[in-house]
Amino acid sequence: MLLISALAGVAVLLFGLPACLEKTAADEGDLFGRLERERQAHLAESFRRRRSSWTIVRLLERRERWLDCLCRWTGVDRKKTADMLYRLRSPITVTEVALAKAVGGAVLLGAALQLAARLYSGREWSMLAAWPMLGAVLAFLLPTLLLEWADKRAKAEMAEQVPVFFSIVQALVEAGMPIQAAVKQAARRFDGRLGRELARLEVEEKRCGSWRKALEELAFRWEVDTLTAIALEINEAISKGVSVAPMLAVLVEEQVRQQEDAVSAHMNRLSVRLLPFVIVMMGVPLLYLVMGPAFMGIGARL
Repeated sequence: MLLISALAGVAVLLFGLPACLEKTAADEGDLFGRLERERQAHLAESFRRRRSSWTIVRLLERRERWLDCLCRWTGVDRKKTADMLYRLRSPITVTEVALAKAVGGAVLLGAALQLAARLYSGREWSMLAAWPMLGAVLAFLLPTLLLEWADKRAKAEMAEQVPVFFSIVQALVEAGMPIQAAVKQAARRFDGRLGRELARLEVEEKRCGSWRKALEELAFRWEVDTLTAIALEINEAISKGVSVAPMLAVLVEEQVRQQEDAVSAHMNRLSVRLLPFVIVMMGVPLLYLVMGPAFMGIGARL
C-alpha cells in the first residue's frame, strides 16, 4: 500500500512538473531568433495575466467546473480569496491556493487513515501518534490563515496611514492645490502602502473612466471605513463644487481621536490581561513574607 501511494505521488508530481523543465521547440534556433522570441514573449506577458509554470494549475484554470469543485471541497471562497490577493498585489492565484489546500487535505486524509488503522489494530493511544494528525491539520489550514493574516495586517496599515496622508493632502488643498493634484502629489512622496495604492489611481483612472470613480472603487475594495468615508466625502464635495479642506480637517481630527481611543483601550485590555501574572508573581512572595513567620512560630510551639 505504501509503495502504491509513493508511485501515485510521483505520477502526480511528474504530471504537474513545472514548464521550465520541459524542452520545447523554441529552445532551438539561432541567437537572433531566440532574442526575438524572448522579446515577443515579454511583450505578450505585459498585457496578459501571469501564466503559471505548473501544468496542473494551467489545466485547472482552463476548466472552471473543476476549479469550482476543488474550491468547494477545500473550503476556498473564490471571490474573497481573489479580493485578498488583489489587495496584497500577490503573484499567487486562487488556483494555487486551492491546490495548496488540496495537498494539505490529502495529507490530512492520509494521517486520519493511519490513525484509524492504528486504533483499529488495538495499539495504544499516544501523543506521539497524534503529532502527524496535528501537522496535517496545520498544513490544511495554513494557506488561508496566512492569507487572512497578511490581508488583516495590510488593512490595519492602511487605516493607520489615513490620518497622516490626508493631513498632508489637507495642507496642500489649503495652499490652493486642487484635490486631485494634491492626492497625486502626496502619493508620489508618501512612503507607505496607502501612498502606493493612491499612486496607482493614474492607471486605474483609465480603466474606470474617471479619477473619482477610481478613488471610490479603491476605497470599497480595501474595506477600510476611514478611507471609504473620506473618499465619499471627497466625491460629494467635488460634485457640489465646495472646498474639501474643512471636511478633511474634521475627518482627520476624528480619525486621530479614534486611533488614540483605540490605543488607550488596547492598553487597558493589556493591563487587565497582565493582572493575574502580577498577582501570582508578587502576591505569593508577599503572602510568604507575611504568613511565614506566623507559621514558623506555630511550628516551633508544636
